[in-house]
Amino acid sequence: MDSILLKLLQRESAVSPVQLIQNLLKEPSCSLDDRIEALNSLCSVLESDAPGCQHDQVLTVCEEVINTICIPSLKAVNTSRVGKTKDSSQPQRLHAACELLIRCLGLSGPHSTELIDSVALLIDASLRTYCEEQRLGYDSDHKDVLDVKTAVEVMNYLLKHESNLSTHHKFETQLFPRVLDTLEHSRFYTEGTSSRVVGILLPKFLSNVDRYQERISAIWYLLLRLKTGGHDAVEKAFLLLCGLADHFFGGTCSFDVTSQGEFWALLQVGLLTGTNAVTRKRAMYLLKRAIDTISRCDRTVTCADANAGLLFWWSPAHAAQLMPVWQDYILIIETLEENQVHVVKPVLPRMKTLITAMATVLPDPGCLLLHPSWLYTVYRKAFTHDNKNIHRWALLDILQLDLAASPHIITMGFTQFILGPVMSKLLQDTSLYNRLEGEKLGSCPVIGQAILPFLTKCLDMLGSAEKVQFMQDMITAVCCEPCGAVPLLYVTQALASIPPVPTWGDATLAQIRQVVMTHVMTNNITLRGAIQCHFAQAICNMADVEKVSLQQLAGTLACLEREDGCMVRGTGLWGQVSRWLTEHGDHLQDLSSTQTGDPAPEAHLRRFLQAGVQAAIQVSPEEASGSDLPGRSEAHSIAMLLLLAVDGQHSVRQLQGTEEQQETALHSPVGVLSLEPLLSPVAQVMNSARTHPYLPPAKADRCLHILSCLMEEHGTSEMARGCCASTTQQLSLVLQSCLEETLAFLVQKLTAEITKMADIGRVNMYTQLLKQFSTFYPGGNHATNLVLGSLQTLVERSIKILESQDSQVSVVQSQLSFLAAMRSLSCVCEIVQTGPAAYRGLGEVLVGAGRVLRLQDGFGKPADADSEHVSREDWGRAVCLYVESQWTVVDFLLWLPDNQVCHALGSPAELLTRAMDNTEVATGMAAIQLMRTMERLIPLVHEEGESMCVAAMDCAWKLVQDFYRDTDHFWPVMYSFVVITFHPALMAAPATSTVLLRQHQYADELFAMGERIRGVTNILLRHCCGYWAGGCSSDLQTDAASALAVRISSATAHMDMILEAATFGPHFKRNLRTELDTIAYVKQLGNKCSVNEAYKSDERDDKQVRACIVNFLVSISRHQEQWTPFIELLFTRLVEKDQEMTQKVHRYHLNAYPHRYKNRVWQVVLIIMPYISETLAGQYVDHLFNTLAAENQISVRYMVEWCLLLLLHKYPSLQQHLWDGLRHDSDKRIGIMASQMEITAHLGLLLEDKDDQEAFFDKAFPAVMPWALVPHFAVRVFALSALQWMWRYCQEQGFTGLMEKHSLLRPCLDAKENITANKVWKKLTENWYIYNFRPRQDYSVETIFHSLPYLSGITDAEWISPNLFLQSPPAIWHDERSKSLPLWNPRDDLRKCVYSLWKIKGPGIWNRLDNKQEESQAEPPAEGNVQKKIITWRHTLEEPHLNMADMHIKVVRKGHLVVVASLIDKPTNLGGLCRTCEIFGVSTLVLGSMKYVEDKTFQQLSVSSQGWVNIQEVRPGELPEYVEEMRRQGYFLIGVEQTADSRNLTEFTFPDKSLLLLGNEKEGIPVELIHQLDVCVEIPQQGICRSLNVHVSGALLIWEYTRQQVIKD
Repeated sequence: MDSILLKLLQRESAVSPVQLIQNLLKEPSCSLDDRIEALNSLCSVLESDAPGCQHDQVLTVCEEVINTICIPSLKAVNTSRVGKTKDSSQPQRLHAACELLIRCLGLSGPHSTELIDSVALLIDASLRTYCEEQRLGYDSDHKDVLDVKTAVEVMNYLLKHESNLSTHHKFETQLFPRVLDTLEHSRFYTEGTSSRVVGILLPKFLSNVDRYQERISAIWYLLLRLKTGGHDAVEKAFLLLCGLADHFFGGTCSFDVTSQGEFWALLQVGLLTGTNAVTRKRAMYLLKRAIDTISRCDRTVTCADANAGLLFWWSPAHAAQLMPVWQDYILIIETLEENQVHVVKPVLPRMKTLITAMATVLPDPGCLLLHPSWLYTVYRKAFTHDNKNIHRWALLDILQLDLAASPHIITMGFTQFILGPVMSKLLQDTSLYNRLEGEKLGSCPVIGQAILPFLTKCLDMLGSAEKVQFMQDMITAVCCEPCGAVPLLYVTQALASIPPVPTWGDATLAQIRQVVMTHVMTNNITLRGAIQCHFAQAICNMADVEKVSLQQLAGTLACLEREDGCMVRGTGLWGQVSRWLTEHGDHLQDLSSTQTGDPAPEAHLRRFLQAGVQAAIQVSPEEASGSDLPGRSEAHSIAMLLLLAVDGQHSVRQLQGTEEQQETALHSPVGVLSLEPLLSPVAQVMNSARTHPYLPPAKADRCLHILSCLMEEHGTSEMARGCCASTTQQLSLVLQSCLEETLAFLVQKLTAEITKMADIGRVNMYTQLLKQFSTFYPGGNHATNLVLGSLQTLVERSIKILESQDSQVSVVQSQLSFLAAMRSLSCVCEIVQTGPAAYRGLGEVLVGAGRVLRLQDGFGKPADADSEHVSREDWGRAVCLYVESQWTVVDFLLWLPDNQVCHALGSPAELLTRAMDNTEVATGMAAIQLMRTMERLIPLVHEEGESMCVAAMDCAWKLVQDFYRDTDHFWPVMYSFVVITFHPALMAAPATSTVLLRQHQYADELFAMGERIRGVTNILLRHCCGYWAGGCSSDLQTDAASALAVRISSATAHMDMILEAATFGPHFKRNLRTELDTIAYVKQLGNKCSVNEAYKSDERDDKQVRACIVNFLVSISRHQEQWTPFIELLFTRLVEKDQEMTQKVHRYHLNAYPHRYKNRVWQVVLIIMPYISETLAGQYVDHLFNTLAAENQISVRYMVEWCLLLLLHKYPSLQQHLWDGLRHDSDKRIGIMASQMEITAHLGLLLEDKDDQEAFFDKAFPAVMPWALVPHFAVRVFALSALQWMWRYCQEQGFTGLMEKHSLLRPCLDAKENITANKVWKKLTENWYIYNFRPRQDYSVETIFHSLPYLSGITDAEWISPNLFLQSPPAIWHDERSKSLPLWNPRDDLRKCVYSLWKIKGPGIWNRLDNKQEESQAEPPAEGNVQKKIITWRHTLEEPHLNMADMHIKVVRKGHLVVVASLIDKPTNLGGLCRTCEIFGVSTLVLGSMKYVEDKTFQQLSVSSQGWVNIQEVRPGELPEYVEEMRRQGYFLIGVEQTADSRNLTEFTFPDKSLLLLGNEKEGIPVELIHQLDVCVEIPQQGICRSLNVHVSGALLIWEYTRQQVIKD
């Protein structure tokens, strides 16, 4: 309600303001907001009429207003409670209530003390409640206190109007500590309380001069508490420092933060705050201001921190040296805030200044120019940058530091920095190891190369004790960090290569075991094995023999020697570890030894091994009384140590002495390790195991574990057998000493003593031992006969047990005996099938197994299973084992030449049906065995009908899906599925058959799966290509010819599969690509990494798919005539594939997917070129020329040109197409002409006959000559190049007559010297394709798949080495008759050429990348000007989430410029203008409607500046009244318009209070508004256009005002 109206009402009614207030308090119909508004107006009247009112009445009514209106209204305001619905009217109500409160307190006069006391107590209680809630972590809805923001706002009003109150009150002193508590406990993100306290209250509290020092010190101690808090506390600390910067850095304050070490340490923390960019900018602002303050004050500062030492110092005497360092430091820190690499990269070389400063010690103060912790801060900040290239730069810069130049940094937190942030970055960020452009496949990434030299330098700088601690802490860091396999490989490689430093003890070995078991999670066996290999090598280099126990060493080596590990006997790593153990084993600790004194050193290792064997066969009381099978880990560990020790001793003695000395030493009982005495306890137990009545079964099992592990560790490969002959001899003697009794024990156990469910594990162990014995003794000795006899006995007894199945009651004991018998039979079947030839004679004995098989009965759960406490899971495992064993026997019987025995089990169809039924219950190896049996049954049932075969295919596919995530069994299942689905018996299925449709369906599924899982498609193509190529026999008899026809028909029917395989290449994700590159690097290490010795080949390389296709296509050359229809169809489909891709993507980038796809297509086309008939070539020759015209990638053009050259050379009748294209009046596109002339030049060289060559060149010269005179530069250059090439060849061949005939060409050839672009000409004449490539001589697999892709700039992921073709089926390269082209290029010319990429910008426009120029621009200069983004430091107090409509918390902007844009109606202009206003600090921007602010176009141009600008709405119709109101407020009204009396901008001086009115885009400023303005200003123009854009015009005037009024000082 207006105050004038109130006065009129008062005068008319003769009622006093006090009475009106009292009446209003009693009026129930008025809303609370209306009451507050009316009361404010009445109080303002009362203030003017106060002398005429009675003071008691005024005091009473004021007290009533405060207690009944103000306080309840303030308590009802809630602006920050979590979960509350905020009312937009509450801020206005808050300010109105506060104004009313202050008026009432002012009217109370001297008696306001009690009222102020009550308000202060309410504020104190409110803030106390808030702090308590924050400590406890909850929000409550207290009705009797104020909301925290309300309390702060009320306090603000009290402090602001303190001077107007009639009494000075002590509430200020009472509330100051509470305000600091509120700031300390406020939530920084969800509330603006911190900003309000810092920006409003604290400056007013500090205005009290008497208490200034006390309060500024209290604020500093609050800062110290916040420094040690979390992220929120640190952000509040920087808000506080920035908000009170004038107090901390001003001259009036004796408390100087720049002399406090805690201040500089806090700055380092703030610079690295990753959650809030505003906090980082505040820290940078404070750093700049601190440096500026210190340098201007010209004083000496020395600041030390309790943890880091001397963090900062300044001396006027060294200011000239210090200032450039800090300027570069601030520039780098600021620039790292930018996301654009082009902004950051030029600044990075300035790090050299900081590194030099870190290494510079000034003798006068005796300290560094720059403390290393500031350098660490830069690197840590770089680690958080959005661009990974910055991460790589920072890490590489650290790893390449010259530590010798800065030896003192080792004691300044350097090792903590390395083992903390640097090691974390090395281990967690796989992208750091990405292969960069220009790096070859298989090369070590730059980061990986730098780790080893860096660690070596670190160790060189450390003392002995520090080295030990550093290496132990490094393994601790590796153990604690979640790391990927790729980073771990390069870090462990560096650890393995560090010069030997004995630092690791038992604790470190335990951590290594933890890393191997938990961190090496990759599925790739190469990476896993390589990491384990590096760890083993590192142990040999780093283990301290005085701190490592044999027990821990054995456990760690056993962990590294898992089934997928690298500790394989016979590898280089095995030899290294065995030699190390021999040399140091007698010095290692033995934690189990109880012997006192100083025993002979050479007996220490032997004593430990003896004790280890005894411990491994020792049985605890619990094991002796139980029936469970003992664990295998202890036996595995001791077996590996035994072989390592014996092999190592042999290796060392071989280096030290002669063979005769070795033989003498072998029989010496002293000083030589031998397996016979060490394993004698095992042999003794096994020799008495069968006859000893009281021997615990667990002890015999432990001994068998040791024997099994010894044979497993010994290995059977040629590499393992050639490792150490004496070890093999000793092990053989040990085994033979107990072989007979052990075999008898195994037979007895398997045929008579398997009675409990716990014995199932023993069945597997016993049968595994039998297989190992048969492998260890392949034949030719007494031991082999013993094994043969035992196996025969086992078969006979097992058959007898199974024959009694029908007469036995189904109980657990009998069922387990049947299981053991069946498992025994399957074991012998496997030995006969896959074992040494000496055991093949057992096949006759196994024939009887067919009559005891009960395939129809299954293996049901016995009646007493529940009483025997047999769980469902345990019995399920037993069923799976029985099914696996049963079908292994069936598979063996089917494998026998005469499988009549199987007929008794049922027809092949019945067997296949039962096998498919059993897959429902089979898991693991049982399912794999069923699929292998189905493989054998498919050829027996395919003639009976399609349905059975289709059902088998579907069943096999279901198993593939079931085992999709089972890495242990997936690959055998996948292989069996491919064999079943694409069995040779089914590959000849008719085109309309269901079998063929299923094959097409599953081929598509496999290709899709191959995109996700490497190696899946390989299995399919290895199998199918082997089948198709198998029909190419040398003798075409009737049967062979028929088989060949079937295979040709099959290949034709699967044309889609062949096409898919020919272009196969999955899209790798970046992290997978890095893993594949790392695997390639490991493989190129060769025998330096033992994983390459243990696993020789990788059949999962996706490029092998195309290699199989190429091998198959090359293999058909001997029967080219029969394969011609297939080849013609393949050629047609390939050309169609290329055309389809061209229609989809006309233009594409180098190495984009379309490029790689088309490249693969034309590689296969080149392979089949020799098979193309003249008729087919004639049909497609024009199409090939048209392809050249449309193709924009040079590698594809090269191959198309090569195809044309081969066709034109083979079929001369087609050359007319070339001459037609070279006609000058041809309508061919310019883009094809360069290729036409290259083909012409090459084709002449292909001709064998000299007369034919001369005739060809006679025709070529006049055809090419006109193109050397055309205006098109690229065509002219290529024509001249072709002419020069042909002319030079004619000179070499002595075609003088031809040269005389075309002598007019010589001036044209000489004209090349006048070509303006000599550089282009030089590059063109040096191009490998033009002058080094020979289409016929270089026609080889190597050129097509390796040389040409490399020389054309195709990514190395597409290069296929000729060695891969040798490793891929079908194996054709050993047979000379099967080659239509050689594998290797007989010429070395292309191998000597280097990559020279010419890319086509448009048809016929060729250009080459100048790599040297790019390299010269890659490294920016260390000095000079750089791009720098402006950072608005003035806004360090504001927070983005605050409502900028609260003008009382906005930072006051310098100047008083109001920009009125109400006449502008385009959001683009308004958005840009808003951004300009924010940049230059315009106080107010006036828009015609606030709806523009929500427009997306406006927001795109304003880039969030609307949140920082005070925007008001004044509609165009309201402008006359608005400008007059602004005139009354003292503003000078300026229009941006060209008028008759307008002033030139260059001559106009802006007043401080200026209003700038901008006109409409089309109509400008209306005349009626021009008349209201004080002046119009125009911008001088020099051009022809009538006017500037309105946003540009406004920006120019805003800048001129800013230049004159804001930054004039």
